[in-house]
Amino acid sequence: MDQKAINVIRNLALDMIMNTGAGHPGITMTSAPILYTLFTKFLNVNPAESNWINRDRFILSSQNAAEVLYATMFLSGYPFMLEDLKAYRKFGSKLPATATLGTPGVEISTGFPSEGFASATGIALAESIYEEKYNYKSKGLFDKTRLPKLFDYYTYVLIDDEEIMDGLNYEAASFAGNYHLGKLIVLWDASGVTKDGPISKSFYDDTLSRFSSLGWSTKFVKNGNSVTELTNAIKKAKEDINHPTIIMVKSVIGDGLKNQGSNLVFSDPIPKNDLDEWKKRIGAGTIPFTLLKEPASFIRDQVVNRGNKIYEDWKKVLEQYKTILTTDQMKEIANIPYNTVDFRIFDIDFGIDYENKELLRDSNHRVMNTISDNVYNFIGGSANLFSSTRTYLDNKGDLTPKDLHGKNIMFGGRNALMGSTANGLAISGFRPFVSTHMAYSSKLIPSIKMSALMNLPVTYIFTHDSVTVGNDGPVNQPINELSSLRSIPNLFVFRPADIKEIIGTWDIILSNRIASVISLPKTEIKAEQGTSKENVIKGAYIAGKEKAIASLVLLATGAEVQVAKSLQVKLLQEGIDSRVVSMPCMELYNLQPDSYKQQLFPKNTPIFVIEYGSNFGFEKFVPSSDYLFTINKFGVCASKEDVLKYMNLDMNSMIEKIKSLLK
Repeated sequence: MDQKAINVIRNLALDMIMNTGAGHPGITMTSAPILYTLFTKFLNVNPAESNWINRDRFILSSQNAAEVLYATMFLSGYPFMLEDLKAYRKFGSKLPATATLGTPGVEISTGFPSEGFASATGIALAESIYEEKYNYKSKGLFDKTRLPKLFDYYTYVLIDDEEIMDGLNYEAASFAGNYHLGKLIVLWDASGVTKDGPISKSFYDDTLSRFSSLGWSTKFVKNGNSVTELTNAIKKAKEDINHPTIIMVKSVIGDGLKNQGSNLVFSDPIPKNDLDEWKKRIGAGTIPFTLLKEPASFIRDQVVNRGNKIYEDWKKVLEQYKTILTTDQMKEIANIPYNTVDFRIFDIDFGIDYENKELLRDSNHRVMNTISDNVYNFIGGSANLFSSTRTYLDNKGDLTPKDLHGKNIMFGGRNALMGSTANGLAISGFRPFVSTHMAYSSKLIPSIKMSALMNLPVTYIFTHDSVTVGNDGPVNQPINELSSLRSIPNLFVFRPADIKEIIGTWDIILSNRIASVISLPKTEIKAEQGTSKENVIKGAYIAGKEKAIASLVLLATGAEVQVAKSLQVKLLQEGIDSRVVSMPCMELYNLQPDSYKQQLFPKNTPIFVIEYGSNFGFEKFVPSSDYLFTINKFGVCASKEDVLKYMNLDMNSMIEKIKSLLK
C-alpha cells in the first residue's frame, strides 16, 4: 500500500505540472516517498486546526517541490479541493508556484535557496525557548504532578542539491549545531542532479562530515524509495534530541520517467506519451487528476486519525496547565499565533533633555530597553556588533544553549542568517530584531524581502547609516543602501531624526504587524524643537516652521534634519525664509491623502532634499537633480567634515547652491 500511496501523490503532482505547463517533475518523483513517509508516519498535525501551537512544523525550503507538497497536503486532509490543484500557478489560485504563508498547512513562504532551512533555525529555537519557559519541571521522584510536556514539537525541512551548496546553508547549520537544536530534522533529497547537469561538475564536499563537524547527527538513506529506510532514519533522528539531524536521502531524479537520472527531467515538460506510459504502469489511467480511492484514503486516514488523537490529548494537557500557569503566561501562550503587543510606549516619560547631545544609537538603546522591560516576546541579536549598534538588552542575559531565558542572541559573524532566524522567530510568536551596520544590510536583503512578503513583525536596525562615518572609509560609507531598502514593497523604512522620532517609530512598529527598518547615524544628536513622536505616523511633517512666507522647503530625513534646521537659521540670516519638513518614513508619507501632502509642500514652492545617500526615490519631489543634496558616488577615507566637503554637502556649499537656484 505504501508504494501505491506514493504513486498517488506523484500522479497528482505530475498532473498539476502538466495542467499548468510548468513545474519540476524530477523532484516530484524523488520527494514523494520522503513526504509520504513524513506525513503519514511522523508529522503530528491536525489539518482541521492548522494553527495548533504544538503541531510539528514542515518547512519546504526547496523551491522546486511545491507540487509534491500541495498534492501531499490535499491527500492529508488540508482544506483544498481538486479544483485548487487544477488552478495551480494560475491567477488567484490558493496554490502559487512556491509554498506561501497563508496557505493552510504552509508554515513559512519558500524563499531563495536555503532561506527555509535558515528560517527553520528560528522556528526550532522558538520551540526550545517555549519548552524551557512553559513546560512543567518535575520536582523529583515523588512529585505527584508530573505533567506531560505542553510544548514538544519537531521542525522538519526538505532541501535539495542546489541548497546544499549555498552559503546560507553553512551559517544555518553552524548556528543550529551550536544551539543543539535537536528537534530540527533536515531531509536532503540528494539526486545528484541540478538544472545544469550532474552535481559532480561543481560540488565535491563530504557534506555529511561537514555537518558532523558542526555538531549535527547525520543519517544516510541508500534507497530513497524505501519507506522502511526512511522510517528508520527519521525515527533515529527524533531520538537524538541533543543534536540537529540531517538525513541524506539518495534518490534518482525523475525516478520512473523516461529521462530519469538526467537534468532533462529537472524542470522540462514531460512528453505526454512518457507520462501516459508511467500512469499505465502504476494503474492510474490516463485521465488527469484521477484518484485511486484506496491509497488516497489510506494517506488521509493515517494523517488525520493520528493528528486528531494527539490534538485531543494535547487539549487535555493544556487544561492541566491552566491550573499551574499564571494568567499572564496563559495569555502569552494564547498570543503565540498572533504576536500582538499590549504596550503603549507613549505612556513612558523618557526625560528628554533638549540641551544634551546623545548618540542616536544610545537614544534607541534606552527606548529598546524600556520595550524589553514591558514586552515579554521582544528578543533579538547582532552579528558581532552589539557594542557598536547599541542594541543589547541590559539585564536580560544572553540566550545560549545552556540558558534559554536570555533575550540577546549572539549571531557571531552570521550576518545573512540572522534575518532568516528572526523570520522563524516571528512566525513562532516573537517580536524579533536584528542589528548591524547599514553598509552590511545588503547581506540581509533576501530575508528582509521575505519578512516584507509575509508581513512578519521583524525589525532590522542598521546604524552608521551615511557617509558621516568618515574615516571608516568608502567601503563602510553607505550610499545606495537606504534607497535599496525603500524599494522593497511592504517594508517600512524609518530614519528618525532624534529620540522623539525614535519613540514614535517604535510605537508604530509595536502597534502593527509590519516588517520594518530603523536607520540610525553614527553621530551625536540633540532632541530638536519642532520634532514630534506623534507625527511620525504621518511619515512626514513640518519640523521647522517658516517665519512668514517660505521661499523654499528643506525636506530632510534622520540626522540630516538637524542639518536642515541649521541651514534654515543661516538662510534666514541671508534673508531667505524656509520651512523644514522631517520625513522619518517615506512609506507612511506615501499613504497620506493629497490634501495633507499639499499642506507640507505648497504649490510653486521649491523643495530641496537633504539626505546623505542616493537620490533614488526623491526625484519626484524636485524639478531637477540640482535640488537634491544627495550622493551618487562613493566617498573617500577622511574626516566627516572633509567627506561632506568632498561631496559638496558642507553648509557653505549648500547655501551657495540654494541661493544660485533661487535667483
